[in-house]
Amino acid sequence: LRLPPGPPPKPIIGNALDMPKYIEWETYEKYTKQYGEILYLNVFGIHMIFLNSRRMVYELFERRSSIYSDRPTSIMVGDLMGFGWAMSLQRYGEWWRRHRRAMHNKFHSGCGILILLINKSRDLLRRLHKTPEEFMKHIRHTVGAIIMEIAYGITVKPEDDPYIHTAEVAVKVGVEAAVPGRFMVDIIPLLKYIPEWFPGASFRKQPRIWRKYILDMADVPFQKVQEEMASTHHLESLAANKDASADAEEVIKNTAAVIFAAGTDTTVDTLKTFLLAMVLFPEVQKKAQEELDSVLGGVRLPEFEDMKALPYTEAVYKEAMRWHPLLPLGLAHATSQNDVVDGYFIPKGAIVFGNSWMLLREEADFGANPDSFDPARFFEKGRRDPRQTGAFGYGRRICPGRYMAENSLFIAVASILQVFNISPAKDSLGNDVLPDYEWISGYLSPPADYECTIKPRSKAAEELILSSHTEV
Repeated sequence: LRLPPGPPPKPIIGNALDMPKYIEWETYEKYTKQYGEILYLNVFGIHMIFLNSRRMVYELFERRSSIYSDRPTSIMVGDLMGFGWAMSLQRYGEWWRRHRRAMHNKFHSGCGILILLINKSRDLLRRLHKTPEEFMKHIRHTVGAIIMEIAYGITVKPEDDPYIHTAEVAVKVGVEAAVPGRFMVDIIPLLKYIPEWFPGASFRKQPRIWRKYILDMADVPFQKVQEEMASTHHLESLAANKDASADAEEVIKNTAAVIFAAGTDTTVDTLKTFLLAMVLFPEVQKKAQEELDSVLGGVRLPEFEDMKALPYTEAVYKEAMRWHPLLPLGLAHATSQNDVVDGYFIPKGAIVFGNSWMLLREEADFGANPDSFDPARFFEKGRRDPRQTGAFGYGRRICPGRYMAENSLFIAVASILQVFNISPAKDSLGNDVLPDYEWISGYLSPPADYECTIKPRSKAAEELILSSHTEV
């Protein structure tokens, strides 16, 4: 038996120099063309496997999910930074299953979430109308407000909410640190015992600063709910699980926190991608608005009951997930035992990535011209749904909050397109300035910041925005 193909390793460091630091997806695309649908890299003795086709991902993450559902351990992220509470990073086992059950029960708890999403989407419209140039600030606030309400029943401040700020910092540093092999302490675990004052031990100082944000993200809102003895959406429904063990409270706290952590950046950055696409592909925006006008008549805002009548609008947010997936390589899986696939040996403890960026560009599944933002591709025969091809993860580790995320995206996209035109920013002479956009390199890959113009489509649309203050 032999390991899967890959670049020839160097002594001691293995393929450390072959690991891309920037625009990683392009390097892995090159490796795929050279080595095929399964790629092997060894970085300082860490086995890394990259799955670059739907066939291979389905075979390992779905059919052999009992072997490929673990997560790699990270001394930096788990021990030093304090992210051990995050279900998405937990090892596969009973502790993870208890968190998964609690999460599943929450997201199947009735229609109250849908009403919340509608109310918050309308608040977003009013914010965009008031100060459209601050569109990313408004999106972050709206998504954070939704997640805080669902997780804790807490209503955030209208501006500069401390809970949202803490979550943004915690998630940002967590994503940066989660890349396997980025820190030597994950390769040589004994390094975690080196004191901070030791020369070259800067990796011990920074996590101490990050750790406060990460632990506060889980502890502070939970403590507030406990202190106020409030009946909250999430904590109340989790308590109904009748998990009477001594650590049940920890499961409840951890699950609330992971809803907050996992739901914030992904939804925010997908909406950021959507708005960018509307600037660059105005014909898509126009077609979606024509569909919305035909269904809503320009006299009301969209509801969830309209979704079936708005297939193109729904396809717009699907295409936003496919066009450039926020997690190009997904969250890393790990093998719980040795395995053999297509004659290749996969060792126990190997870190395994599903190359979502490649999967969501496969011509057989999504058609030609993958760089074009084209929602109509989903109406062609034989096309796949990106939600089933890596956009929300794979196998037993698929995102449990995916349905809420889909609903959040649909109602936000439909509401924005119903009342606003999104166009390029203007220079001092009034000329269009198309965004010179790029995708941020890293585990999480949203578009870099850009400017655009957001204006009401008409006087009637403006009246819809201003009259949307009444809650559903």
